[in-house]
Amino acid sequence: MVSLFINRLLQSSGLPITVGQFWWYSLIFWTFFALIWCCQSMLFWMLTPASPVYFSEAIYWLIELLYWWAATPLIIYCAERFSLLGNQRIGKVLRQVMIHLLIVSALYAFELGLEYVLLGPLMTRERGEAVTLHRMMTVFSLSLGTAFGQYMLLVVGYNVLTFAYRFRSLKEQHLQSELTNEQLQAQLANAQLQSLKMQLNPHFLFNTLHTVVSLMLRGQTRRAALMVTTLSDLLRRVLARQQANFLSLHDEMTLTRQYLSIQQIRFEDRLTVEYAVAPEAEDCLVPQLILQPLVENAITHGIADMTEGALIRVTVRRWADSVLIEVFDNGVGQHQIQDTSGTGLGLSNTLLRLQQAYGDKAQLRFEQPPEGTTTVTLLIPCSTSLADSPTAPNRHDSVSHAHY
Repeated sequence: MVSLFINRLLQSSGLPITVGQFWWYSLIFWTFFALIWCCQSMLFWMLTPASPVYFSEAIYWLIELLYWWAATPLIIYCAERFSLLGNQRIGKVLRQVMIHLLIVSALYAFELGLEYVLLGPLMTRERGEAVTLHRMMTVFSLSLGTAFGQYMLLVVGYNVLTFAYRFRSLKEQHLQSELTNEQLQAQLANAQLQSLKMQLNPHFLFNTLHTVVSLMLRGQTRRAALMVTTLSDLLRRVLARQQANFLSLHDEMTLTRQYLSIQQIRFEDRLTVEYAVAPEAEDCLVPQLILQPLVENAITHGIADMTEGALIRVTVRRWADSVLIEVFDNGVGQHQIQDTSGTGLGLSNTLLRLQQAYGDKAQLRFEQPPEGTTTVTLLIPCSTSLADSPTAPNRHDSVSHAHY
């Protein structure tokens, strides 16, 4: 029953100790004061050699040690029930102290009564005089302050320890909650990025297959077969990285080149594609297929109706801690700002992916001079921190894009 009571106390306090440890720590605490009492008695006997040494004195200190050790669970319960810590007004704290004074008075009075019953006859025989009630009350009044000090030391120490452990526990729970929240947010962002990317993949696939069908209907089967082969290589690369939301700019440019190669098959000599990629920018991580909607928009709404001299230029360079990507075309200009599909999966998808991945740190803007042409500028924070992660892209191509 007592062990169950102590176990409930320890559970409510949050202290990481067992019932056995509780008894050992309690014994150490009261033994410390018992040693002080013994030292005081020995010093008194050494300073007053004429004073006799009574056997009842040793029994008295032993009973006192065992009594307060046994009373420790009750004291801990009172410390928990009438705590001195927390957000309490001074009046309430004083009231709690008075309650503890009454408790320790009752405990000490009971101890003296117990010692009177057990040691009264022995002390009377050793001292040659009866131990009266008046003498016991005198001892009570003179020693209550010491008993109260020891009692309050245990109460305050217990309150401080439980407060410290509870504070640490709450802090750990708070940190764990923050970590869990960050992990959930990262998982949500990852799922949303995957969803947006999965919407985009069939989008450009549909447009490319539509072009293949058009070529076959016009009897241009060789060009259609070449386009299908190039598309197969592109899809193989995309599927190989389907779980990766981010690629190095080197790999992203490889996908962009393959896509534009498909378009060059379609336009034959009417389309020229130029690349200007700074080598120091190729390790920056960017969302997969982030450039494809931009170059597709330049083709579909920029140079699609040009009979000759169509030009698309992709420029990449570092800009402070970011990477600056420009897609230029010499098309019609003012009529080009449209989505790449009627279903809203082109530029709107790109904007959503940028916002999801970077928030306000990424920028996408259009420049269209009155004389024509369009330049789409994409500014993305440059980070290589995902290079060693499990979902990071693997570099399959060793040739830099800077030579194009």
